[in-house]
Amino acid sequence: MRGTRILDLNIFYREDWTKEGGTTWSPTFTIDPYIREEDDEGIRNIETNYLIECDEYETAYLAKQFPEEEYGSDFWIFADEVDIPTRRIAKVLKEIDLSQDYFPRSAVHALAITEPVTME
Repeated sequence: MRGTRILDLNIFYREDWTKEGGTTWSPTFTIDPYIREEDDEGIRNIETNYLIECDEYETAYLAKQFPEEEYGSDFWIFADEVDIPTRRIAKVLKEIDLSQDYFPRSAVHALAITEPVTME
Protein backbone atom coordinates (compact mmCIF):
# COMPACT_ATOMS: atom_id res chain seq x y z
CA MET A 1 0.00 0.00 0.00
CA ARG A 2 1.29 3.45 -0.83
CA GLY A 3 0.90 5.85 2.06
CA THR A 4 0.69 9.57 2.42
CA ARG A 5 3.33 11.92 1.03
CA ILE A 6 4.20 15.47 1.97
CA LEU A 7 6.98 17.84 1.01
CA ASP A 8 9.47 18.20 3.89
CA LEU A 9 12.08 20.96 3.73
CA ASN A 10 15.52 20.88 5.35
CA ILE A 11 16.46 24.55 5.70
CA PHE A 12 20.00 25.30 6.79
CA TYR A 13 23.02 27.56 6.60
CA ARG A 14 25.59 25.70 4.52
CA GLU A 15 28.79 24.83 6.39
CA ASP A 16 32.13 24.80 4.59
CA TRP A 17 35.48 23.59 5.90
CA THR A 18 38.94 24.85 5.03
CA LYS A 19 42.04 22.68 4.64
CA GLU A 20 43.36 24.23 7.84
CA GLY A 21 40.36 22.87 9.75
CA GLY A 22 38.39 26.11 9.96
CA THR A 23 34.67 26.36 9.46
CA THR A 24 32.76 29.05 7.61
CA TRP A 25 28.99 29.44 7.41
CA SER A 26 27.06 30.71 4.44
CA PRO A 27 25.22 33.96 5.16
CA THR A 28 22.16 32.63 3.30
CA PHE A 29 19.89 29.61 3.68
CA THR A 30 19.88 26.53 1.49
CA ILE A 31 16.63 24.58 1.11
CA ASP A 32 16.90 20.83 0.51
CA PRO A 33 13.39 19.46 -0.26
CA TYR A 34 12.53 15.83 0.50
CA ILE A 35 9.37 13.83 0.00
CA ARG A 36 8.32 12.33 3.32
CA GLU A 37 6.30 9.15 2.82
CA GLU A 38 4.44 7.31 5.56
CA ASP A 39 2.73 3.93 5.16
CA ASP A 40 2.29 0.61 6.97
CA GLU A 41 6.03 -0.07 6.69
CA GLY A 42 7.09 3.17 8.38
CA ILE A 43 8.35 6.61 7.44
CA ARG A 44 10.87 7.30 4.68
CA ASN A 45 12.49 10.42 3.27
CA ILE A 46 12.86 10.41 -0.49
CA GLU A 47 15.69 12.67 -1.60
CA THR A 48 14.88 14.93 -4.53
CA ASN A 49 18.42 16.19 -5.23
CA TYR A 50 17.09 19.71 -5.63
CA LEU A 51 19.05 22.32 -3.69
CA ILE A 52 17.69 25.85 -3.55
CA GLU A 53 20.23 28.52 -2.66
CA CYS A 54 18.37 31.45 -1.11
CA ASP A 55 19.38 35.04 -1.65
CA GLU A 56 19.66 37.61 1.16
CA TYR A 57 16.00 38.67 0.89
CA GLU A 58 14.70 35.08 0.92
CA THR A 59 16.94 34.22 3.89
CA ALA A 60 15.75 37.24 5.90
CA TYR A 61 12.11 36.39 5.10
CA LEU A 62 12.54 32.79 6.26
CA ALA A 63 14.65 33.74 9.31
CA LYS A 64 11.83 36.00 10.47
CA GLN A 65 9.43 33.01 10.39
CA PHE A 66 11.94 30.62 11.99
CA PRO A 67 14.18 32.49 14.45
CA GLU A 68 17.54 30.82 15.02
CA GLU A 69 17.07 31.01 18.82
CA GLU A 70 14.04 28.73 18.49
CA TYR A 71 14.76 26.62 15.37
CA GLY A 72 18.55 26.59 15.20
CA SER A 73 20.62 26.95 12.04
CA ASP A 74 19.52 23.61 10.49
CA PHE A 75 15.90 22.54 10.81
CA TRP A 76 13.08 20.59 9.12
CA ILE A 77 9.64 22.00 8.37
CA PHE A 78 6.78 20.79 6.17
CA ALA A 79 6.36 22.96 3.09
CA ASP A 80 2.72 23.71 3.90
CA GLU A 81 3.87 25.32 7.18
CA VAL A 82 6.13 27.86 5.42
CA ASP A 83 5.21 31.17 3.89
CA ILE A 84 7.41 30.82 0.78
CA PRO A 85 9.28 34.10 0.22
CA THR A 86 9.45 34.22 -3.61
CA ARG A 87 7.84 32.84 -6.76
CA ARG A 88 11.25 31.44 -7.74
CA ILE A 89 11.31 29.06 -4.76
CA ALA A 90 7.60 28.24 -5.10
CA LYS A 91 8.14 27.31 -8.75
CA VAL A 92 10.95 24.87 -7.91
CA LEU A 93 8.89 23.25 -5.16
CA LYS A 94 5.86 22.89 -7.49
CA GLU A 95 8.05 20.89 -9.90
CA ILE A 96 8.15 18.09 -7.32
CA ASP A 97 5.14 15.87 -8.04
CA LEU A 98 4.17 14.04 -4.84
CA SER A 99 1.75 11.70 -6.65
CA GLN A 100 4.37 10.32 -9.02
CA ASP A 101 6.58 7.28 -8.41
CA TYR A 102 10.07 8.66 -8.83
CA PHE A 103 12.82 6.94 -10.73
CA PRO A 104 16.16 8.49 -11.70
CA ARG A 105 15.64 10.88 -14.60
CA SER A 106 19.02 12.58 -14.69
CA ALA A 107 22.07 13.14 -12.51
CA VAL A 108 20.67 16.49 -11.42
CA HIS A 109 17.13 15.42 -10.54
CA ALA A 110 17.59 11.72 -9.72
CA LEU A 111 15.75 10.62 -6.58
CA ALA A 112 17.21 8.23 -4.05
CA ILE A 113 15.33 6.67 -1.14
CA THR A 114 17.11 7.08 2.19
CA GLU A 115 16.94 4.69 5.12
CA PRO A 116 13.72 4.72 7.14
CA VAL A 117 13.65 7.42 9.83
CA THR A 118 12.09 7.39 13.27
CA MET A 119 10.41 10.15 15.18
CA GLU A 120 12.75 9.73 18.17
